[in-house]
Amino acid sequence: MSTNKVDLFATITAKEVLRYSPSGMPVLKFSVEHGSEQMEAKNQRRVMLNLDCVVLGDKAVELDQIEVGQTLSLCGFLMNKGVRSKWPVFNVQGFDKN
Repeated sequence: MSTNKVDLFATITAKEVLRYSPSGMPVLKFSVEHGSEQMEAKNQRRVMLNLDCVVLGDKAVELDQIEVGQTLSLCGFLMNKGVRSKWPVFNVQGFDKN
């Protein structure tokens, strides 16, 4: 089995309205921004990242209560945004407020 695990400290920059799938599953789409210093080839490098995210179920309802601008510790995995898309989306499986 291959590994696809992301742990990211990021700030919510936008949230869509909480919606429900046809089966009644809560779904929340949102965007985050991350900034950090990383070592690469023995050099310190400033890293900036904007990423679209989605969270499902009870976590979607919980995250919907958090305001834009809040910084969170997020964990989950990456997948393509859609069948025909090569752009990634971060599927959030858990988060902690910091």
